[in-house]
Amino acid sequence: MFDFANNTFLAGLNPTSLSLVAVYQSLESIIGVLFNLFGGVIADSFKRKKIIIATNILCGFVCIILSFISQEHWLVYAIVITNVILAFMSDFSGPSYKAFTKEIVKKDYITRLNSSLETTSTIIKVTIPMVAIFLYNILGIHGVLLLDGLSFLIAASLIFFVVPVNEEVISKKKVTIKGILIDLKMGFKYVYSHKSIFIIIILSAVVNFFLAAYNLLLPYSNQMFGNISSGLYGIFLTAEAIGGFIGAVLSGFVNKELSSKRLMMFLTLSGLMLMLATPLYTIFHNLIILSFSPALFSLFLSIFNIQFFSIVQRDVDNEFLGRVFGIIFTIAILFMPIGTGIFSIILDPRNVFNFLIIGVSITLLSLIFGTLFKKYNVH
Repeated sequence: MFDFANNTFLAGLNPTSLSLVAVYQSLESIIGVLFNLFGGVIADSFKRKKIIIATNILCGFVCIILSFISQEHWLVYAIVITNVILAFMSDFSGPSYKAFTKEIVKKDYITRLNSSLETTSTIIKVTIPMVAIFLYNILGIHGVLLLDGLSFLIAASLIFFVVPVNEEVISKKKVTIKGILIDLKMGFKYVYSHKSIFIIIILSAVVNFFLAAYNLLLPYSNQMFGNISSGLYGIFLTAEAIGGFIGAVLSGFVNKELSSKRLMMFLTLSGLMLMLATPLYTIFHNLIILSFSPALFSLFLSIFNIQFFSIVQRDVDNEFLGRVFGIIFTIAILFMPIGTGIFSIILDPRNVFNFLIIGVSITLLSLIFGTLFKKYNVH
């Protein structure tokens, strides 16, 4: 809801330019590149549960304060700054959250938990876009931001009641700059020694370069596919969420066998589904039929993501898990600010072929990396 309200607000200020939304999204990615690594070290040095609770509380208060800024000129700057702060907090809570998964269930149930988490999360995503449109129209940007703040505080209170069943990571030594750098070096060595994880991380970095273009263009869906619906952005978000929900449910069945070959298959299918947007719009010019493209794209991408994280959580030692996820998050989004900047210049938000270009690129990448996996005998 936070991103929907902000993207809608910023895009509405200048409907013919991608610049404001590009700055909003690219700064978030840049912060992720800079601080995810350190967040991974912190996640391996302190109790992950406390890190998650603290960051949620801070994010909640920041959003509540933002909701009271009334002047539009200052609100634009405040939204961008707040998003930077939330991105910074996410850099520390993200690795802790993913690593915390291994502490609250037994090893054999990690994949099932990931599917349940993704399913539950997607149920919210299915309902929120349409609800967000209603709330944004009724309450405006300020009311939505206030609700965002309250949601962070509720999240913190819920995590408080989660009881780990496995060994928790606790601080065993004083955290120093030198110690952090040493721990980072050990984390990189650990990743490099596991070739399957190493190659998958590089793949996710390149894929995210093109996903940055998709995320950038999504608020401009009305311009790309005109004369269908004025609320196409919200409808696409809903379609995405429905597809992600179905993908999360199906992942419990199709992800019983974790392998790189299956990863590439699901990534290929996601790219093919996104490619469908242009021909579906051209041939049918129908809102429901067009929505199948982002829905199916999200479905297969959801299965891909769940399988990826399940492999990492299953195979990585708990003492390195925070750092590995910090490295994964950093490298995965490394090209996103570059992608956002480049695509904001070269893409026209009114071009009906935008999704086709991105889908073709993702499909080609999956085929290339599938060949790499075979070459290095990665299973």
